[in-house]
Amino acid sequence: MKYFPVQVPGDECTGDECDCSGTSSHAAWHIYQGRVYTTREISPGGGGPPPGNGFGMHLVNVPEHLTTGGLTTEEVESHFKTKLGDMTKFDSFMDFNAVFATTGLQKYKDTFKADGVKYLAGTWADPTGTGYTSIFVQVASSQLIVELCQKGSLTYDEGESQPVKLEQRLPTAALVAHDEHLTSSVGQSKNASVGSSVGSYIVSLGINHAASTQAMSKLENFYVTGMGTKKTHDSTENDVTKKCFLWPGATGNVCFTSRADSATAGSWKVGDFENMLNTVHTNLLKGHPFCAMDKWFDNHYAIDSQSASSSTILNYVNQENPLHACASDPQRGSGLAYVFDPTGWAIQLDLQVGLPSDCKSQLGETSKWGSRRRQKYNPACTTDTSKCGTGLSLMPLSPPTPPSQPAPPDSIVV
Repeated sequence: MKYFPVQVPGDECTGDECDCSGTSSHAAWHIYQGRVYTTREISPGGGGPPPGNGFGMHLVNVPEHLTTGGLTTEEVESHFKTKLGDMTKFDSFMDFNAVFATTGLQKYKDTFKADGVKYLAGTWADPTGTGYTSIFVQVASSQLIVELCQKGSLTYDEGESQPVKLEQRLPTAALVAHDEHLTSSVGQSKNASVGSSVGSYIVSLGINHAASTQAMSKLENFYVTGMGTKKTHDSTENDVTKKCFLWPGATGNVCFTSRADSATAGSWKVGDFENMLNTVHTNLLKGHPFCAMDKWFDNHYAIDSQSASSSTILNYVNQENPLHACASDPQRGSGLAYVFDPTGWAIQLDLQVGLPSDCKSQLGETSKWGSRRRQKYNPACTTDTSKCGTGLSLMPLSPPTPPSQPAPPDSIVV
């Protein structure tokens, strides 16, 4: 709220805390929210229909949900904090970000510097040689990193760290389509947030993820064949592989970048993060698609589209059985709610996809949940583990290194 032109969505709980009523087996508890959406020039004060009129960035804590067989959210946040450090060098975990175009990157950088906000600047080019600059900034010790992009270079004060060199960060088609939003403006302009103390408008260009070599080899089949997306970028540059995909009807790309394990500090690598996420999903969801207790659901992006092919997605889930979750909603009907890509990241499917075969066979078991939804029950408030796997016979695919384990001299303890 301090640095960006954003608003709080209209469906935020009062005081950013959602009340979960007690049950016979569980005391009352709270869900904690920190959600904003980027405002747009056509509606700078917000006012759009809930949850807003722009791209949403949501941070939530559902403390009673489970991370069975994996790390807690706090442990993962600690990894991010250690890896990013003082933001003086690029770390592959910076590839987990939401990327935005802006016309006021110089002002953002200067403001961060003046306020002591840690950030990293990087430069890169498109195939024509046109140069771009990115600024990476972490949101309050969380897993959310914002990458701000602009065409051209910035000025740096004497003694200020110079930008690192990076690979092309976005598909060329996206750069062309958003050229106006990426072109620097000096002073107040139609792309500045008029009457606001925060910076220039930021326009969503997509979502970036780090990926292991193993996951990267599976992404194209999952996204193109399974989800019906279009591959918009595929490159290998200086041992860095990047692939991007565009959902039907979407304007923002989903991009994945694979780097050498040495590109991140410490012994916990991108592949370890993926294995941890997939282990938790497997423990709770494998054979139990109506389980709503997986806390790592919240590491997700949502796709809202009226042109994505529900039949393509449904056929793929029935045939390939990727990890997925279903829900029964009396207002929207029953259907596929989440599917997990090979990196372990969740995709919230706001597409009205029907029920996969395994969910159809278990639909009758969700009648109680559906009844509570009709009473305006918040499904995130559930503490019912009866629809979840126990995971007792499953071990983590790659056990994470305990934080207390000594690291080699050239490593950072995480």
